[in-house]
Amino acid sequence: MGRRSLVLIIALALAAVSGFSVWQYLSSVEDEARSEVQEVVVYRATELIDTGTSVTEIEPLIEKSSALVESVVFEGSQIACDGPTETSSAPLDVCGRNPRLESILDPINVAAGPISAGQLITADMFIAPNLLSDVKLSESLAEGKVAISFRPSEENTVGGFVRPGDRVNLIASASIDLTQSTALFEDPELRKLLLGEDVVITETTEPPVIGEDGTTPEDDAIARLAQTLPGSIDFTQTVLQDIKVFAVGPDTEPSPLGTGLEPAGAQIVVLEVTPEQAEEIEFASQYTNVALSLIPSGENAAGQAKVYNPITSDGVIVDDLFTLIDRIRLQFEEAGVLLGNG
Repeated sequence: MGRRSLVLIIALALAAVSGFSVWQYLSSVEDEARSEVQEVVVYRATELIDTGTSVTEIEPLIEKSSALVESVVFEGSQIACDGPTETSSAPLDVCGRNPRLESILDPINVAAGPISAGQLITADMFIAPNLLSDVKLSESLAEGKVAISFRPSEENTVGGFVRPGDRVNLIASASIDLTQSTALFEDPELRKLLLGEDVVITETTEPPVIGEDGTTPEDDAIARLAQTLPGSIDFTQTVLQDIKVFAVGPDTEPSPLGTGLEPAGAQIVVLEVTPEQAEEIEFASQYTNVALSLIPSGENAAGQAKVYNPITSDGVIVDDLFTLIDRIRLQFEEAGVLLGNG
Protein backbone atom coordinates (compact mmCIF):
# COMPACT_ATOMS: atom_id res chain seq x y z
CA MET A 1 0.00 0.00 0.00
CA GLY A 2 1.39 3.34 -0.95
CA ARG A 3 1.92 6.25 1.31
CA ARG A 4 -0.86 8.21 -0.33
CA SER A 5 -3.37 5.40 0.15
CA LEU A 6 -2.49 5.17 3.83
CA VAL A 7 -2.98 8.88 4.33
CA LEU A 8 -6.38 8.69 2.56
CA ILE A 9 -7.54 5.83 4.77
CA ILE A 10 -6.49 7.67 7.92
CA ALA A 11 -8.31 10.81 6.73
CA LEU A 12 -11.50 8.86 6.03
CA ALA A 13 -11.32 7.23 9.44
CA LEU A 14 -10.88 10.57 11.16
CA ALA A 15 -13.82 12.00 9.18
CA ALA A 16 -16.02 9.08 10.21
CA VAL A 17 -15.08 9.49 13.86
CA SER A 18 -15.69 13.22 13.64
CA GLY A 19 -19.07 12.71 11.93
CA PHE A 20 -20.15 10.18 14.52
CA SER A 21 -19.16 12.58 17.30
CA VAL A 22 -21.16 15.38 15.71
CA TRP A 23 -24.19 13.10 15.24
CA GLN A 24 -23.94 11.91 18.83
CA TYR A 25 -23.74 15.49 20.08
CA LEU A 26 -26.73 16.62 18.04
CA SER A 27 -28.74 13.61 19.22
CA SER A 28 -27.99 14.45 22.82
CA VAL A 29 -29.01 18.07 22.25
CA GLU A 30 -32.25 16.94 20.58
CA ASP A 31 -33.01 14.52 23.41
CA GLU A 32 -32.39 17.23 25.95
CA ALA A 33 -34.65 19.66 24.11
CA ARG A 34 -37.32 17.00 23.71
CA SER A 35 -37.17 16.21 27.42
CA GLU A 36 -38.07 19.82 28.19
CA VAL A 37 -41.17 19.78 25.92
CA GLN A 38 -44.41 19.16 27.86
CA GLU A 39 -47.41 17.96 25.89
CA VAL A 40 -50.92 17.06 27.00
CA VAL A 41 -53.71 14.99 25.50
CA VAL A 42 -56.39 17.09 23.78
CA TYR A 43 -59.22 16.37 21.35
CA ARG A 44 -59.99 17.74 17.90
CA ALA A 45 -62.90 17.56 15.48
CA THR A 46 -62.19 15.39 12.46
CA GLU A 47 -64.68 17.23 10.24
CA LEU A 48 -67.09 20.17 10.25
CA ILE A 49 -69.84 19.83 12.86
CA ASP A 50 -73.01 21.87 12.30
CA THR A 51 -74.83 23.94 14.92
CA GLY A 52 -77.43 21.93 16.84
CA THR A 53 -75.80 18.54 16.18
CA SER A 54 -76.44 16.23 19.14
CA VAL A 55 -73.53 15.01 21.28
CA THR A 56 -74.29 11.38 20.38
CA GLU A 57 -73.69 12.25 16.72
CA ILE A 58 -70.60 14.30 17.55
CA GLU A 59 -68.69 11.68 19.56
CA PRO A 60 -67.55 9.63 16.51
CA LEU A 61 -66.23 12.85 14.94
CA ILE A 62 -63.76 13.57 17.77
CA GLU A 63 -60.21 12.18 17.85
CA LYS A 64 -57.38 12.26 20.39
CA SER A 65 -54.49 14.65 19.70
CA SER A 66 -51.72 16.49 21.56
CA ALA A 67 -50.71 20.07 22.21
CA LEU A 68 -48.15 22.01 24.21
CA VAL A 69 -49.04 22.56 27.85
CA GLU A 70 -48.72 26.34 27.60
CA SER A 71 -51.28 26.39 24.77
CA VAL A 72 -53.86 24.38 26.73
CA VAL A 73 -53.37 24.82 30.46
CA PHE A 74 -53.98 28.39 31.65
CA GLU A 75 -56.34 30.25 33.99
CA GLY A 76 -59.96 29.81 32.90
CA SER A 77 -59.14 27.41 30.04
CA GLN A 78 -62.12 25.45 28.71
CA ILE A 79 -60.06 23.13 26.48
CA ALA A 80 -60.65 19.43 27.16
CA CYS A 81 -57.41 18.06 28.60
CA ASP A 82 -56.75 14.52 29.87
CA GLY A 83 -53.24 14.70 31.29
CA PRO A 84 -49.72 14.38 29.77
CA THR A 85 -48.87 12.33 26.69
CA GLU A 86 -46.80 9.15 27.12
CA THR A 87 -43.60 10.89 25.98
CA SER A 88 -44.15 14.10 27.94
CA SER A 89 -42.40 15.08 31.13
CA ALA A 90 -45.44 17.06 32.29
CA PRO A 91 -46.73 16.26 35.79
CA LEU A 92 -49.70 13.93 36.05
CA ASP A 93 -51.98 16.64 37.46
CA VAL A 94 -51.11 19.20 34.76
CA CYS A 95 -54.75 19.27 33.56
CA GLY A 96 -56.18 19.62 37.06
CA ARG A 97 -58.37 22.67 36.33
CA ASN A 98 -59.23 21.88 32.73
CA PRO A 99 -62.49 20.08 31.92
CA ARG A 100 -62.37 16.42 30.98
CA LEU A 101 -63.90 15.20 27.74
CA GLU A 102 -66.43 12.95 29.46
CA SER A 103 -67.76 15.88 31.50
CA ILE A 104 -68.22 17.94 28.33
CA LEU A 105 -70.04 15.37 26.21
CA ASP A 106 -73.36 15.28 28.05
CA PRO A 107 -75.77 13.25 25.84
CA ILE A 108 -78.58 15.81 26.27
CA ASN A 109 -76.49 18.68 24.84
CA VAL A 110 -75.98 19.92 21.28
CA ALA A 111 -73.33 21.93 19.45
CA ALA A 112 -73.68 25.63 20.32
CA GLY A 113 -72.23 26.64 16.96
CA PRO A 114 -70.34 25.23 14.00
CA ILE A 115 -67.11 23.41 14.95
CA SER A 116 -64.42 23.45 12.25
CA ALA A 117 -62.35 20.39 11.33
CA GLY A 118 -59.19 20.31 13.46
CA GLN A 119 -60.59 22.67 16.08
CA LEU A 120 -59.80 21.87 19.72
CA ILE A 121 -62.82 20.69 21.72
CA THR A 122 -63.83 23.06 24.53
CA ALA A 123 -66.55 22.96 27.19
CA ASP A 124 -68.41 26.01 25.85
CA MET A 125 -69.02 24.35 22.47
CA PHE A 126 -72.00 22.41 23.87
CA ILE A 127 -75.22 23.69 25.44
CA ALA A 128 -78.70 22.45 26.34
CA PRO A 129 -81.11 22.44 23.36
CA ASN A 130 -83.47 24.99 24.96
CA LEU A 131 -80.62 27.52 25.09
CA LEU A 132 -80.03 27.30 21.36
CA SER A 133 -81.99 30.41 20.37
CA ASP A 134 -82.61 29.80 16.70
CA VAL A 135 -86.42 29.97 17.12
CA LYS A 136 -88.20 33.22 16.28
CA LEU A 137 -91.05 34.32 18.51
CA SER A 138 -93.08 35.20 15.43
CA GLU A 139 -93.04 31.53 14.42
CA SER A 140 -94.82 30.63 17.64
CA LEU A 141 -97.59 33.23 17.39
CA ALA A 142 -101.07 31.89 16.72
CA GLU A 143 -102.53 32.78 13.35
CA GLY A 144 -104.34 36.11 13.42
CA LYS A 145 -102.65 37.19 16.66
CA VAL A 146 -99.96 39.77 17.38
CA ALA A 147 -97.53 40.23 20.27
CA ILE A 148 -97.38 43.49 22.19
CA SER A 149 -95.24 44.40 25.18
CA PHE A 150 -95.28 46.80 28.09
CA ARG A 151 -93.42 47.06 31.40
CA PRO A 152 -95.69 47.00 34.45
CA SER A 153 -94.25 47.34 37.93
CA GLU A 154 -93.44 44.21 39.95
CA GLU A 155 -96.46 44.63 42.23
CA ASN A 156 -98.69 45.01 39.15
CA THR A 157 -97.62 41.61 37.76
CA VAL A 158 -98.96 39.53 40.65
CA GLY A 159 -95.75 40.08 42.59
CA GLY A 160 -93.62 38.96 39.64
CA PHE A 161 -95.16 35.46 39.50
CA VAL A 162 -96.59 35.80 35.98
CA ARG A 163 -95.03 33.24 33.61
CA PRO A 164 -95.22 32.52 29.86
CA GLY A 165 -98.31 30.44 29.15
CA ASP A 166 -100.31 32.01 32.01
CA ARG A 167 -103.56 33.77 31.26
CA VAL A 168 -104.30 37.16 32.77
CA ASN A 169 -106.79 39.99 32.94
CA LEU A 170 -105.67 43.54 32.24
CA ILE A 171 -106.91 46.22 34.66
CA ALA A 172 -106.52 49.93 33.91
CA SER A 173 -106.76 52.75 36.44
CA ALA A 174 -106.88 56.46 35.64
CA SER A 175 -107.83 59.81 37.10
CA ILE A 176 -110.48 61.39 34.86
CA ASP A 177 -110.49 65.20 34.62
CA LEU A 178 -114.05 66.56 34.93
CA THR A 179 -113.19 70.24 34.51
CA GLN A 180 -114.29 70.45 30.86
CA SER A 181 -117.41 68.39 31.56
CA THR A 182 -118.37 70.84 34.30
CA ALA A 183 -118.11 73.69 31.80
CA LEU A 184 -120.46 71.80 29.46
CA PHE A 185 -123.08 71.46 32.19
CA GLU A 186 -122.85 75.16 32.99
CA ASP A 187 -123.68 76.16 29.41
CA PRO A 188 -127.41 75.46 28.65
CA GLU A 189 -126.88 75.00 24.90
CA LEU A 190 -123.91 72.66 25.27
CA ARG A 191 -125.71 70.79 28.03
CA LYS A 192 -128.66 70.24 25.73
CA LEU A 193 -126.36 68.70 23.12
CA LEU A 194 -124.80 66.48 25.78
CA LEU A 195 -127.92 65.35 27.67
CA GLY A 196 -130.61 65.80 25.06
CA GLU A 197 -134.20 66.87 25.89
CA ASP A 198 -134.57 64.52 28.89
CA VAL A 199 -133.39 67.06 31.44
CA VAL A 200 -136.20 68.93 33.21
CA ILE A 201 -135.59 71.76 35.63
CA THR A 202 -138.42 72.03 38.14
CA GLU A 203 -139.41 75.10 40.06
CA THR A 204 -137.23 75.97 42.98
CA THR A 205 -137.92 78.00 46.07
CA GLU A 206 -134.41 79.43 46.14
CA PRO A 207 -134.23 83.22 45.59
CA PRO A 208 -133.08 84.33 42.13
CA VAL A 209 -129.48 85.25 41.60
CA ILE A 210 -128.89 88.92 40.86
CA GLY A 211 -126.15 89.50 38.29
CA GLU A 212 -123.51 92.21 38.44
CA ASP A 213 -125.46 94.18 35.88
CA GLY A 214 -128.53 94.17 38.13
CA THR A 215 -130.49 91.71 36.01
CA THR A 216 -132.00 88.43 37.18
CA PRO A 217 -130.88 85.57 34.94
CA GLU A 218 -132.99 82.52 34.38
CA ASP A 219 -132.64 80.14 37.30
CA ASP A 220 -130.24 77.28 36.33
CA ALA A 221 -129.98 74.63 39.07
CA ILE A 222 -127.84 72.24 36.98
CA ALA A 223 -125.25 74.94 36.30
CA ARG A 224 -125.06 75.76 39.98
CA LEU A 225 -124.72 72.13 40.98
CA ALA A 226 -122.15 71.45 38.25
CA GLN A 227 -119.88 73.81 40.12
CA THR A 228 -120.04 71.47 43.12
CA LEU A 229 -118.75 68.45 41.15
CA PRO A 230 -115.22 67.24 41.90
CA GLY A 231 -112.43 68.25 39.55
CA SER A 232 -111.59 64.61 38.79
CA ILE A 233 -112.76 61.06 39.46
CA ASP A 234 -110.48 58.06 39.91
CA PHE A 235 -111.66 55.16 37.76
CA THR A 236 -110.60 51.49 37.53
CA GLN A 237 -111.88 48.89 35.07
CA THR A 238 -111.02 45.42 33.76
CA VAL A 239 -110.51 46.24 30.09
CA LEU A 240 -109.34 42.85 28.73
CA GLN A 241 -109.84 39.32 30.02
CA ASP A 242 -108.30 35.88 29.52
CA ILE A 243 -105.20 37.15 27.70
CA LYS A 244 -102.29 34.79 27.04
CA VAL A 245 -98.84 35.73 28.38
CA PHE A 246 -96.30 35.06 25.63
CA ALA A 247 -93.06 36.09 27.34
CA VAL A 248 -91.72 37.66 30.53
CA GLY A 249 -88.28 39.12 29.89
CA PRO A 250 -86.07 36.38 28.36
CA ASP A 251 -88.46 33.67 29.61
CA THR A 252 -90.61 32.77 26.58
CA GLU A 253 -93.24 30.17 25.86
CA PRO A 254 -91.30 28.62 22.93
CA SER A 255 -88.08 28.47 25.00
CA PRO A 256 -88.88 28.59 28.75
CA LEU A 257 -86.09 29.15 31.23
CA GLY A 258 -87.53 26.73 33.75
CA THR A 259 -86.97 29.05 36.70
CA GLY A 260 -89.71 27.44 38.78
CA LEU A 261 -91.93 29.25 41.26
CA GLU A 262 -89.72 32.29 41.77
CA PRO A 263 -90.71 35.93 41.26
CA ALA A 264 -89.32 37.30 38.00
CA GLY A 265 -89.47 40.91 39.17
CA ALA A 266 -90.32 43.92 37.03
CA GLN A 267 -89.67 42.83 33.45
CA ILE A 268 -91.16 43.47 30.05
CA VAL A 269 -94.31 41.39 29.61
CA VAL A 270 -95.35 40.27 26.12
CA LEU A 271 -99.00 39.36 25.50
CA GLU A 272 -100.52 37.44 22.59
CA VAL A 273 -103.64 39.31 21.48
CA THR A 274 -105.69 40.36 18.47
CA PRO A 275 -104.66 43.57 16.66
CA GLU A 276 -107.68 45.37 18.17
CA GLN A 277 -106.71 44.30 21.67
CA ALA A 278 -103.15 45.46 21.00
CA GLU A 279 -104.47 48.98 20.39
CA GLU A 280 -106.36 48.91 23.69
CA ILE A 281 -103.27 47.72 25.56
CA GLU A 282 -101.09 50.40 23.97
CA PHE A 283 -103.62 53.09 24.87
CA ALA A 284 -103.96 51.79 28.42
CA SER A 285 -100.19 51.60 28.94
CA GLN A 286 -99.74 55.16 27.63
CA TYR A 287 -102.53 56.91 29.53
CA THR A 288 -103.38 54.75 32.54
CA ASN A 289 -101.75 52.66 35.23
CA VAL A 290 -101.95 49.02 34.13
CA ALA A 291 -102.00 45.93 36.36
CA LEU A 292 -102.34 42.23 35.57
CA SER A 293 -104.45 39.76 37.52
CA LEU A 294 -103.76 36.03 37.21
CA ILE A 295 -106.64 33.70 36.35
CA PRO A 296 -106.80 29.96 37.13
CA SER A 297 -105.18 27.26 35.01
CA GLY A 298 -104.57 23.55 35.34
CA GLU A 299 -107.08 21.09 36.81
CA ASN A 300 -109.33 21.15 39.86
CA ALA A 301 -109.62 18.43 42.50
CA ALA A 302 -111.96 16.45 40.24
CA GLY A 303 -109.36 16.35 37.46
CA GLN A 304 -111.29 18.78 35.26
CA ALA A 305 -109.86 21.89 33.64
CA LYS A 306 -110.43 24.95 35.80
CA VAL A 307 -112.99 27.30 34.24
CA TYR A 308 -112.72 31.07 34.23
CA ASN A 309 -116.03 32.91 33.77
CA PRO A 310 -115.51 36.36 32.21
CA ILE A 311 -117.22 39.24 33.99
CA THR A 312 -119.10 42.23 32.63
CA SER A 313 -117.12 45.08 34.10
CA ASP A 314 -118.66 48.53 34.46
CA GLY A 315 -115.58 49.69 36.28
CA VAL A 316 -115.11 50.99 39.78
CA ILE A 317 -115.18 54.68 40.66
CA VAL A 318 -114.91 56.51 43.94
CA ASP A 319 -118.68 56.36 44.61
CA ASP A 320 -118.47 52.57 44.72
CA LEU A 321 -116.24 53.03 47.73
CA PHE A 322 -117.39 56.32 49.23
CA THR A 323 -120.91 56.87 47.74
CA LEU A 324 -119.88 60.14 46.07
CA ILE A 325 -122.42 59.85 43.25
CA ASP A 326 -125.22 59.13 45.70
CA ARG A 327 -124.40 62.34 47.51
CA ILE A 328 -124.32 64.31 44.23
CA ARG A 329 -127.65 62.82 43.11
CA LEU A 330 -129.20 63.77 46.44
CA GLN A 331 -128.06 67.35 45.91
CA PHE A 332 -129.71 67.37 42.48
CA GLU A 333 -132.98 66.05 43.95
CA GLU A 334 -132.96 68.61 46.73
CA ALA A 335 -132.50 71.34 44.10
CA GLY A 336 -135.51 70.07 42.17
CA VAL A 337 -133.59 68.72 39.18
CA LEU A 338 -135.04 65.59 37.58
CA LEU A 339 -132.88 63.52 35.20
CA GLY A 340 -134.82 61.84 32.43
CA ASN A 341 -132.88 58.55 32.76
CA GLY A 342 -134.07 58.19 36.36
